[in-house]
Amino acid sequence: MPTKPTLTVLSKACGVSTSTVSRALAGHPSVRPEVRAKIEAAAGLHGYRRNELVGKLMAHVRAGRTQQFLGNLAVIHVASPVQPRLLPAQRLIMAGAAARAKVLGFQLYEFSGERDAANPEGFVRVLRARGVQGVIFLYTEPTGLMAGFPWDEFATIEIDYGQREPVLHTVCLDHYMTLTGALVRLQVLGYRRIGLFLSRFKDERIAHKWSAAFAAFQRSGGGIGHVPLLIPEQVTEGGFVRWYRKHRPDLVIGHLDEAVAWLQRAGGRGPDETGFFSLSWTERKRPCAGLDLRLELQGEVAAETIIAQIQRGERGLPPDPLSLMVRGRWVDGPTLAKRAAAQD
Repeated sequence: MPTKPTLTVLSKACGVSTSTVSRALAGHPSVRPEVRAKIEAAAGLHGYRRNELVGKLMAHVRAGRTQQFLGNLAVIHVASPVQPRLLPAQRLIMAGAAARAKVLGFQLYEFSGERDAANPEGFVRVLRARGVQGVIFLYTEPTGLMAGFPWDEFATIEIDYGQREPVLHTVCLDHYMTLTGALVRLQVLGYRRIGLFLSRFKDERIAHKWSAAFAAFQRSGGGIGHVPLLIPEQVTEGGFVRWYRKHRPDLVIGHLDEAVAWLQRAGGRGPDETGFFSLSWTERKRPCAGLDLRLELQGEVAAETIIAQIQRGERGLPPDPLSLMVRGRWVDGPTLAKRAAAQD
């Protein structure tokens, strides 16, 4: 009868200890890549498959605790010249990921892709030394900065939109349905000439999803008029006011709530004449209505997803990348007024 595939069988075949075999199959960074490759090849030859749940259970029993530290994760902020530092919104995402990881028994380390990637070999050595099993990439915009990352050593996922190649599992906002749902509600409130403004960088960074959703709603006869989109390189008060005076929207949608003051200085009479609806209510500087983009929830989903990958023993680039989308949430505020539904 064939020998039953066990850790002992694999250790003898590879000339290493059973503990080394166990660590290698668990993806522990302390095992040299060439040793791990040899052990994984032997496991495949003998038909051995590691049971992740049993592995966690045995580690739990050995620790003799009901609450246990299970491993380390890392979140890497991949910066860009346009945005070299973390934005407050991204910090909320990271806070959500760290809090959820802690509940599930993992610690989350923070790294800067721009700073630490200056010495890529040293950067990866730190991840290995800290026993990081999974890496969450938080991108500013598509970039090739992490192209040389050793993907096969880690479980990976990205938040928002990162490198076009390689493609990872992604957690992101459902921009299209979030904005479409908001436009339906705004139309029901009586708004008939709605305008959208945002900077070109913000539009391009998310593959034009805000502007595409808005334009599609306009074309489909959503009853919100045909105010041209304002998408300049940079949104300024002067450019905004000229656009407003030319097209006279009864509601403006955008990231910058400074538009409330711009409207007032342009002679607007508050929300009864022209309302404002924020595309990022969490980043507001004044009371307003808008969309809560559920930033912390995006981080929580990313942490849960990558931990599930680790528990299944998944490493490297996924053959079938998945996108997990979070729907934003409507928030009422004083920059909207209930208007009488007008006849088109």
